[in-house]
Parts: sequence; C-alpha cells; structure tokens
Amino acid sequence: MKKLQFATNCEQHQAKEADSTVAQKHVADLLASKLGQYGFEVLPQGADRVAVSVDNHELPLSVTCQGHNAEGHLVCEITSYPDEDQDWLERITEQSLLNQLAQAVESSLKEDDAFSQFSWKG
Repeated sequence: MKKLQFATNCEQHQAKEADSTVAQKHVADLLASKLGQYGFEVLPQGADRVAVSVDNHELPLSVTCQGHNAEGHLVCEITSYPDEDQDWLERITEQSLLNQLAQAVESSLKEDDAFSQFSWKG
C-alpha cells in the first residue's frame, strides 16, 4: 500500500510536539472502530498501530504524525508494513487486500471533518 498522507485539524493536536502521539492514537482508534464496516477484522496493537485481518491475512498499519503544513495542521501518514519474505502468490493476494484496505482507510478518515488534504505517496 502506498502511504496515505493527510492533515489533521483537531485543535487538541495542534498545541505541542507531544500532541503528535495523541493524534496518532486518535487516528488508530478511529480506524479500529471504522474498518469493521468494510469487512476487516481489527486486531489488538499498540497506540500508533492498527492491524486488520481478512481471510487469515494480517495487514498491519502504522500511523505517523509529525510536522505541520502551511495551515498549521499536523501532517500524518498511514503506511503498511507487509512481510517481505512472502512468495509471489501470497504477495499478489496481499496486494489486492491492501488496495481494498487503502480504500477503506481513506473512506473512514473522510467521514471525520478533522482530516483533510488526502494524497497518496510513493
């Protein structure tokens, strides 16, 4: 999955640098609560990570928020970190699932007015 970069305009996240951790947790919690609507089973992870499973394929996601854009909004990225040691058939299957997950992640975040300026990187 390419990186999904977006801005968060949550006022509580803008005050200080430590708030990037709060923003990361907020995004992870939001995804954990919403991705089930798209058929993904959410698995327990840390504060800035979400893992989902479909048909026994675990798809871990990492949320990173750092820096601010020109409008002063915190800039966040969601990245998948798949297993690099897979055979080609597993990799094709996982890539298809990651594409579906990417759509679900973007749709989930777009439901919240605090997030904007979505763009895919990489």
